[in-house]
Amino acid sequence: MGFFATIFALWGLFFSIFIPAAPGGLAALGLCAFAWGPMGLLVWFALYRAGQREKLHREMLGAVGVPQGTGFDHAEEGTGIALSRAKRQIGVLVDGVWKIYPYDDIRKWAIQEQTAGRVVGGLGVANNVAATGANARMAREASANTGLFLTVKDLQAPQWRVAMKEPMVRARWMELLQQEINEGGVVNGEQYGNAQ
Repeated sequence: MGFFATIFALWGLFFSIFIPAAPGGLAALGLCAFAWGPMGLLVWFALYRAGQREKLHREMLGAVGVPQGTGFDHAEEGTGIALSRAKRQIGVLVDGVWKIYPYDDIRKWAIQEQTAGRVVGGLGVANNVAATGANARMAREASANTGLFLTVKDLQAPQWRVAMKEPMVRARWMELLQQEINEGGVVNGEQYGNAQ
C-alpha cells in the first residue's frame, strides 16, 4: 500500500505543477481530479478495508463472548485474537476468516520477530529503484514472520499468525496464554480483573 501511495503522490504532484496553466476553472478542476483521483481512491480503499477488518473483529468478539477493550482481545493488520475465560475458548482472525477453538485444541504458541535486511543502492537510478524494491520486499517478509503464532488441532488451518509489532504486546499475550491454558487462569490465587 505504501508503494502505491508514493506513486500516486508523485503522480499528483507532477500534474499539480500544470494546474495553474490550465485555462478556466473547470479545466483546472478536471486536471486536479485527474492528478489526485488515484490518491483519493487509494485513501477510500484503505478506509473501507479498515472498516471491514473492524467489522470482522467485532463479529469474532461477539461469537467468542469477549467485550472489546477488556484486554482479552487484540487486532492488528487484519488479524486478531480474543480469549474467553468463561467459555475457555480462543477466537483467531486472519485474512477475513475467523475461527473459535477450545483451549484443549491449542497445541502450542510462540512469538517470533524478524528484522528486515537492508540493500543499499549503487550509482544510478536503476540501482536505487532495485534497492528500494528489494528493501520493500524484505520489510513485507519480515512483517509476515513477526507476531504470535498459534498451532491448533485443525487440518484445514493448523497454524495462525496474529500480527503483533510491539514486543511488550507479544510478551503479554505469551503470559496470558500460559496462565489461561497451562495454569487455569489463576495466578497466586488471584483471578484476572474484569475478564469474561
